[in-house]
Amino acid sequence: MAQLKLNLIGHGIDLTGAIKNTLEEKFKKLEKYLGDDERREVFADVIVNKEKYRASVEIVIYNVFDHTLRIKKETDDLYTAVDYVVDAAEKQLRRLKDKVKTTGKKEAQKSKRMMTVVEEEVVEKPIEIIEVEPELYKPISVEDAVVKLLGSKREFVVFCNVETGNAAVVYKRKDGNIGLIEMPACK
Repeated sequence: MAQLKLNLIGHGIDLTGAIKNTLEEKFKKLEKYLGDDERREVFADVIVNKEKYRASVEIVIYNVFDHTLRIKKETDDLYTAVDYVVDAAEKQLRRLKDKVKTTGKKEAQKSKRMMTVVEEEVVEKPIEIIEVEPELYKPISVEDAVVKLLGSKREFVVFCNVETGNAAVVYKRKDGNIGLIEMPACK
């Protein structure tokens, strides 16, 4: 478990041994939310302010899971403010620790999914032959077939050439031009 090193600062109040012991004891219970690394030290400033009838306690915890937490409470009683700040810090640290754990689990699941996807990509899909019915019903001219090709999203148009009576294909070439393939009559 990481250790919480406190820097106690008093403004308008002398931090007596009793107050220091109480602060250290109360904030000691936050250590269980700082992670499991025993060698890691987390630093925090505890600022106690006292003005006439008001007391405020502020804690700033540095570099806990790459975050800095700041909590402040002002009340009539110093010990009430301390309890409030400890409870609020405990709640925020618990949320942060859970968030870090959840993020780690999500990353692990994501990497598992990525490995699964890679395995699925290796499987080859068999090639299917899909029959397309040619539009040979009514013979048309080459120019009409080109107009039909350019007016559609197709790569080619198969048609019956009105001039020759043979099947023909017009297609879009990679150089931007239109190609024509005229089929000789089959015998």
